[in-house]
Amino acid sequence: MSAAINISRELFTQAIEQSHDGVTIADAKKQGFSLVYVNRGFEKLTGYTSDEIIGNSYRILQGNDTEQPELDIIREAVAKGEGCLVTLRNYRKDGSMFWNELSISPVHGADGNLTHYIGIQRDVTARIMLEQHTHQSNLDLQTLNQQLNTLVYTDHLVGLSNRRHFDKQFTNLYSTALRTHSELSVLMIDFDHFKQFNERYGRSAGDECLRMVGDCIAKSFTRTSDCTARYGGEEFAVVSLAANIEDLRHHAQKLCEQVRALNIPNSDSSYGVVTISVGGVHRLPDRESTEAELIKLVDQALLAAKHKGGNRAYITA
Repeated sequence: MSAAINISRELFTQAIEQSHDGVTIADAKKQGFSLVYVNRGFEKLTGYTSDEIIGNSYRILQGNDTEQPELDIIREAVAKGEGCLVTLRNYRKDGSMFWNELSISPVHGADGNLTHYIGIQRDVTARIMLEQHTHQSNLDLQTLNQQLNTLVYTDHLVGLSNRRHFDKQFTNLYSTALRTHSELSVLMIDFDHFKQFNERYGRSAGDECLRMVGDCIAKSFTRTSDCTARYGGEEFAVVSLAANIEDLRHHAQKLCEQVRALNIPNSDSSYGVVTISVGGVHRLPDRESTEAELIKLVDQALLAAKHKGGNRAYITA
């Protein structure tokens, strides 16, 4: 029976010594939990020989990198006499860093008192580097998707949303208004005499005019629920969840004044400068109406504003 026990102990010792993982035993009764045993796997992992490491604590592997939150996990476990599993930045004898997956387990004597801690160290640097690379790749992919969305939904001449994005937001806000019984505002904004402007001043001047007026419109509608877009050609559109029609009328007329105040010369306008017309509808959508019908009403309001001489807003309920 004793021979079998001796063989088992010999095999156990050989198994520990041949393990690729680092195996250590720390004395739990000594301050700092100094190491009393390390196997060959630990020597290969850290570069320290057993003679250099025996009598030291695990902290020798931390170097100056002592602010790692995982160290608090270890201290909390040790204070309770429990084990834990953490992944730490550790440092070999030559100063090179490796990621160490450290598992510590308490050992108790026959009287039940804590006597030692068994530590298992495993170099998981390759795994952590792969995880970090994957995480960074995911971040890069997320950034790329955001950039692609910006490209897909942005009019690059004026820097506002394009017709595709407006249609999407219009559908979303229309559904929200139906669900919450909220009033919806839709505006169409068109230049007065813009065809003549392009013919007289050239395409480059026309593009710059679009950018300046587009910026003015964007600065006028900045709430979270506002979507401002270049609808097509020289026409812009705004959709939002608004409070009341009188505020919308005042805001739209003020926008006309702000565009006129840009003082962009236009000899074909009776005002001598670039002006806009604004047509809009402000109402509570119902399930019997459609988005297309609402847009048709907005177009009719825009035509009414132009027929009244332009440089004005015409908003209906």
